[in-house]
Amino acid sequence: MSTTEYDVIAAEIHRKALENVAREMAITLMRTSGSPIVVEAKDFSTCLLDRTPEHLSFAAYVIAHLGSSLVGTQKVNELAQSMDLAPGDGWIVNDPHTAGALHQGDVSVIMPTFYGDEHLGWSFVNMHVLDIGGVGISGFAPGAHDVWQEGLRFPPIRVIRDGVLSTEWEEFIAANVRVPGPVINDLRSMIAANNTASRKLTKLIDEYGLERHKQFCELNKDLSEKVLRSRIAALPDGVYSAVNWNEYDGHEGADRLLEMRLDMEVAGDDLHFRYSGVPQIDGFVNSTSGSMLGCTMTALTVMLAYGDLPVNGGMFRPIHLDLGEPGTIVNATPPAPVSASHAEVGSHAVNLVRDALNQALVRANEPSLRRRVSGRTVDGFPAFALFGANQHGGSSVMFYVDGAAATGGPAQPFADGLDTYGFTMMAGCGMSDVETHEAQDPVFFLWRRITANCGGPGIARGGNGMEQAYAVRYAAGVAGPVWNNIAEVPPHGFGGGLPPSAGDYIVMRETNVDELLGSGLLPTRARLDGTTPPTRNKVTHLALGAGDVFLSRSGGGGGLGDPLLRELASIGRDLQAGYVTPKHAAAAYGVVVSDDGKVDEQATAERRAAIRRERIGREPARDMAHPEVPGVATVHADGSVACAYCSADLGDPDRWSEGPAVVARTTPVVEAFADWDMRVRDRQERPQVTLAARFCGTCAGALQIETIVEGWTSDAPVGAVGFAQEDEGAT
Repeated sequence: MSTTEYDVIAAEIHRKALENVAREMAITLMRTSGSPIVVEAKDFSTCLLDRTPEHLSFAAYVIAHLGSSLVGTQKVNELAQSMDLAPGDGWIVNDPHTAGALHQGDVSVIMPTFYGDEHLGWSFVNMHVLDIGGVGISGFAPGAHDVWQEGLRFPPIRVIRDGVLSTEWEEFIAANVRVPGPVINDLRSMIAANNTASRKLTKLIDEYGLERHKQFCELNKDLSEKVLRSRIAALPDGVYSAVNWNEYDGHEGADRLLEMRLDMEVAGDDLHFRYSGVPQIDGFVNSTSGSMLGCTMTALTVMLAYGDLPVNGGMFRPIHLDLGEPGTIVNATPPAPVSASHAEVGSHAVNLVRDALNQALVRANEPSLRRRVSGRTVDGFPAFALFGANQHGGSSVMFYVDGAAATGGPAQPFADGLDTYGFTMMAGCGMSDVETHEAQDPVFFLWRRITANCGGPGIARGGNGMEQAYAVRYAAGVAGPVWNNIAEVPPHGFGGGLPPSAGDYIVMRETNVDELLGSGLLPTRARLDGTTPPTRNKVTHLALGAGDVFLSRSGGGGGLGDPLLRELASIGRDLQAGYVTPKHAAAAYGVVVSDDGKVDEQATAERRAAIRRERIGREPARDMAHPEVPGVATVHADGSVACAYCSADLGDPDRWSEGPAVVARTTPVVEAFADWDMRVRDRQERPQVTLAARFCGTCAGALQIETIVEGWTSDAPVGAVGFAQEDEGAT
């Protein structure tokens, strides 16, 4: 059956039926698990694959599981070739090094699908279990120096026969985790979800017939491939490069910035992703193949698939991944710890792909593609994994993905970024109700709210993140690791848009929260007292006692376009809603707010004109206009680029930023954020983090605002800067 001769309606109904099988697997998982991570936060994924294996359908709660499901199933499929295979067999998989898991806390159960006696393929279920043992809690171990400390590792191991988990393996797992009851129940719920796949798939094939089912499976993969290739082919051929730095201050050592780069090549209708990075370290940030593939596909899915392209194996065919030499942070080998593989280096890979695709999209001829550009996001969150006795006489493992579900989204040409958009790779996830946390764990939530001045300023504002705080109550205390992946190097916006606030957390010791609650007063930040000792970004062991308060703030999304062109009505609404403060509006947007809280249009026009003069040191020769896509536009027949705000010629498309038509400014990121009334952690060691701004010398429009590390140049070897420098400027 070719992609030009088929029953369109029947093919689409069959595709939707396969998609619904994956969704019914998800429903089974949510109804049987009982874990808030699954039932409410939805930190899981389900999918079907054929014998190749290639995806047939995917329930997209965690998009990055596209990578782990493929690599994990490939490994199981290889092993199964030399085994007797029967319905009801099942493998447990969670090892990032040997089987593509995002991290050890993400446990998969993979089972074969059959129709009669014929092996058709595989069903895959993955979820974040509450604990996997080791020095970390809930699968994260910032204190680990090697993979053996991080917890149980399951390369593909067949522990399920006839649909039943082996008693011996069940006892072994239960003996090695902190909360055996919930963990074992989650394994059983994953088996149940796979059983749902088997039943529903059999029913589907009964209706269509086996051969027609196979034909439609291949057809729909071919169609997805065809559409994605057409979008790739519309991008200009070439190599587009991006750089990022992973922050690591664990083990009480130096505060290091770990460089990683991407060279993305558009070659016809194929995309080649070539990653490189500094040597792997003895900290949990290193990434492996499943995570890097999943994070690459995450950015690709949200930017080129954008909701209308069925997710299946056809999407992988034009994609070529090269992780470079083994032994780096992007291609780690044992014994490197990897329990934050996806949430550290992996999450930075999402922004690298977003950045490289932006460069290609903005040069595309099709307006629909140019409008897919966006700012970067704080693709991470301040997280904790705590353990202790609870109010019910049992034990609690506290791992809340609330912060991951509440980061701000990136701005785009047609809209502001979504507030509390979420971690890009977890686009289908949510956050648990505070009442659920309070019912199970020894905590009392004080507030959850949108964080003001969090989204990156721009013509389109980046989305704001969320701040929440809880107090430890009803028990003596809890303890465990705490970490935050983006605190010092905020992601940049696009086309002159500004970076967003970074994520952060604060610990308030020995507060008066019980006294306030006892007197009937709301424990606001202003009323809470207590000490706030400084904390590192990644802490191996944090103990919280009764009366202590933990406050976390998720980061925002990058802005898009020059903030001086943002409509005053939009800023007025943001002021009224409390999403921006008057100080922030004045410094970042050039907006003057009168005493009655309204925008003073005349004073604003004067202030914005003054800011433009200050940017380039003279009176601008041209006015700025609202562009289709802000920043730099390719408009001339000779291939040269122009300012998108005033059409002034900027010269060579590859070296415009260094040309005479551009005015460059650099500012320490801490100083700039203080001026804008935004949040970033003050880095105390060298190299420092700076903002590199480039303005059009003709109209003073913001062309590009990048976050870079002191001393970095694009032609320097990877890792030439970034580690703490032993000089007089270091602390």
